[in-house]
This record gives sequence, C-alpha cells and structure tokens, in this order.
Amino acid sequence: MHKYGGTLIIALLLAVRLMAQDSLSLEKFNRERIQTTKTAMIVLGGWSVANIATGLIAMGQTSGEAKYFHQMNAIWNVVNLGIATAGYLGNRKLNPGSYNMQGSIKEQNKIEKIYLINGALDVAYILGGAYAREYGKNQTGKEQDRWKGYGTAIMLQGGFLLLYDAVNFTIHHRHGKALYQKFDAMQVTFAPGRIAANLRF
Repeated sequence: MHKYGGTLIIALLLAVRLMAQDSLSLEKFNRERIQTTKTAMIVLGGWSVANIATGLIAMGQTSGEAKYFHQMNAIWNVVNLGIATAGYLGNRKLNPGSYNMQGSIKEQNKIEKIYLINGALDVAYILGGAYAREYGKNQTGKEQDRWKGYGTAIMLQGGFLLLYDAVNFTIHHRHGKALYQKFDAMQVTFAPGRIAANLRF
C-alpha cells in the first residue's frame, strides 16, 4: 500500500511540475500569437496610411478614371485604418498568461477562422470590382470613369487583402501546430494497481 502511495505522490508531483512548465509554455505561445496579430495590424495600418496619403494627393492631380481610382483607394483605406487601429489596441490589452489550454485552442481556432472568412470576402471584393469595371464600360462620361476607377481600386484592395490574409493565416496555422503537439512528450497512464508517467524525448 505504501508502495502505491509513494508512486501516486511522485506521479502527482511530476504532473504538477509539468503543468507549471506547460503554463509557462502556453504563455509564450499566446504571447507569440498576440505579437503576430499586432504586427499584422501594423502592416495593414501602414498600407492604409500610404493609400490614404497617395489617394488624397493623386486625386487632386488627376482626372477621369484615375481620379476615381485614387479616390476609392483613399476611402477604402479609411475603413482599413480603423480596423487596424482597433485590432492593434485590442491585442495590446490581452494578457498572454490568462489563457489555459482550452482558452488557447479557442483563440487559435478563432484567429485562423477570421483569416479564412476574410479570404472569402477578399475574393468577393475582387469579383465585385471586376463587375464594377464591366458595368462602367456600358456607361458614358463621368459615370463610366467613376465605375471603372472604383472597380479597379476595389480589385487592387481586394487583391492586397487576399495576399495579406493568406500570409497571416499560414503564419498562424504553422504556429498553432505547436499547441496540438504540446503534450506529445508526456503520457500518464492509470490502470488498476498501476500508475505510469512516461516522457518521450
């Protein structure tokens, strides 16, 4: 009886130690996920500021279709800049040490799903821009310039966002693999009259 009691105590102490190590590991994993998201928001914000500045300057120096192209680039990226700012500030408030395993998996699935959904929307933007250009060909004068200019700008912005979302999904997906492999190195087996803790290196 004492033999089993001693084995149980050793197994529990080992489990507590591994849980403490895992807590530190989860904090590191979540910190990396949050930092990756913040970096992505900075990239999106930089693209937005560049497009707003270029669009505002260029639309005053061009006319016709080009004017509306630059106008839409500026308008579109005001929204992008708002999203990037909110996303960055929101992630700054997150505490990487506050997530357990279940919470970490939930957040990992959430960020990957967001980029997948956004990717589908990006394709819709590109198709919508292409449709606007085609529609513009059947218009005349100012309306033709507006539809074609806006359509081209939306295709450009959709193309950038598709690349942006694809790259970020890939980065997060690769990073997430470590989360599911976390406990591969440890196996604790409970059986009648037997407790075993195995570590694989």
